[in-house]
Amino acid sequence: MDHSPEEQMEEGLDLRQYFSLFLHWSWLILLAALVAGSAAFFFSKRMTPYYQSSTTVLVNAAPATKATDYSSVMMSEQLTSTYSQMMSNDSVLTEVVKQLGLNIPTDDLKEMITVATLQDTQLIQVTVESIDPKLSANIANAVATISAVQIEEIQSQRFLQSKTTLEAQLADLEQQIATYQAEAAAASTTEEKDRLDTKVTQYREIYSNLLSSYESVRLSEAQAVSSVVQVEPAVPDYTPVKPKVMQNTLLAAVVGLLLAAGVIAAREALDDTIKNPEDITRKFKLPVLGVIDHHSVEEYTPITLTDPRSPTAEAYRTLRTNISYTSVDKPLRTLMVTSSEPGEGKTTTISNLGVVLAQNGQCVIVADCDLRHPRVHTFLGLPNRQGISNLFTKSSVSLNSHRQGTKVENLTVITTGSLPPNPAELLGSQKMQAILDNMRQSADIILIDTPPILAVTDAAVLAPTLDGVLIVVRPGKTRASALRLTLEQMHRVNANVLGIVLNDVATRGSYYGYQYRYYRNYAAYQGYYGEKHKGTSAKKR
Repeated sequence: MDHSPEEQMEEGLDLRQYFSLFLHWSWLILLAALVAGSAAFFFSKRMTPYYQSSTTVLVNAAPATKATDYSSVMMSEQLTSTYSQMMSNDSVLTEVVKQLGLNIPTDDLKEMITVATLQDTQLIQVTVESIDPKLSANIANAVATISAVQIEEIQSQRFLQSKTTLEAQLADLEQQIATYQAEAAAASTTEEKDRLDTKVTQYREIYSNLLSSYESVRLSEAQAVSSVVQVEPAVPDYTPVKPKVMQNTLLAAVVGLLLAAGVIAAREALDDTIKNPEDITRKFKLPVLGVIDHHSVEEYTPITLTDPRSPTAEAYRTLRTNISYTSVDKPLRTLMVTSSEPGEGKTTTISNLGVVLAQNGQCVIVADCDLRHPRVHTFLGLPNRQGISNLFTKSSVSLNSHRQGTKVENLTVITTGSLPPNPAELLGSQKMQAILDNMRQSADIILIDTPPILAVTDAAVLAPTLDGVLIVVRPGKTRASALRLTLEQMHRVNANVLGIVLNDVATRGSYYGYQYRYYRNYAAYQGYYGEKHKGTSAKKR
């Protein structure tokens, strides 16, 4: 199914957002990888190196076990497994310690040795790990040699008694034959000599039969005894097997990188703040009317006055144009500019917006209705001796003595004056409506600054009587939950929320910068900007 351009942009946004996030924090991710890798390298280089030597032995099974049937094959494998277990028993290790003159307990020696059978073969591999490469080779060779001797001795025990008995009988017969030969040589008569020669012949026949039996026993022993033969002696290997410095370094660097990326991703997932225009349009179904990039504020002077050709000033003019699109059917005369919480830039926004509206030829009044913490007069460099609070004490509403001119033609300001003890009651009174009616007769548009919506009820009291409300959001500071509560409160009092202004957006050196460029393209597609403005923006940037 085909998707519209808007849907395609939304589908790929999350991955691109995380890509921008990781790109922004790439220095931290690389730093974590570098620190982890350096630490692993440092500790690995200071660890004691261990060397490894291996020898291979072949199990020569007895001829009787070399048949090709399945049971013979299984017996051969079992024999190989049995011999591999015998190679690391205490009797072998004790003899190794004795022959090599080692000062190592057999338990420690056993930890150094690994005996393993090679799959589908009759080969056994003996591996020794030690801090001395020569010692590891000597131990491996000694284990192979001594175990081969002991295995052969154990198997020879079955034929030892028969061989011993036959050897004793042969020795006795040899003695008897020698005795009779000596007596025959010394015989005085022919009859005596013949008798003794006959006995010698008889004993020699018996000796020959015993010797044949003895050879049969030896042959049976040779056929029935399996042997272990060393086929590949161990040689010293001077390359340490651990620590593996480069491997440890690379693994630690990868772990550090993944850990840093995971922490950043988790922080991003748990971060409840508004981050980009898409958060506004997707979660709250509100248009983003302006994106004001980060700029330094010098002495609280509107940047639209100090640097009117800057991209930031252009952004405020874009905001002016977008606001005009929201009031095509019904003229927008009174506009509240507020925020959810303090510190999000509502006063900066209203001061600069007032300047660009006045520069566009409209008669503008900026009314500071923040009767708790006024700041408009500071931004525009005006005194705050007389203002709105003074109008409440007079029987007739006359703005002439309370409107203050500014450096911008068509822009006047009504400050708060002295701060009253009951601001919410004053802003919700009929007198306030009379003041607003008088302002409407004197200006094309009135911009009203109020305290943050969630801080006090002043804005909620005044909002229903105005033509529109503009909410300032600061990415990375304004919480989504706070904005949600703000909108719910505005909806409860039937306020007309026109849209959102993203203020203090870091368009460079931040992953918000990508979202800013995305918004500019997306907004252009939606028709937020006129053809003239789009051309101007392109030239500015």
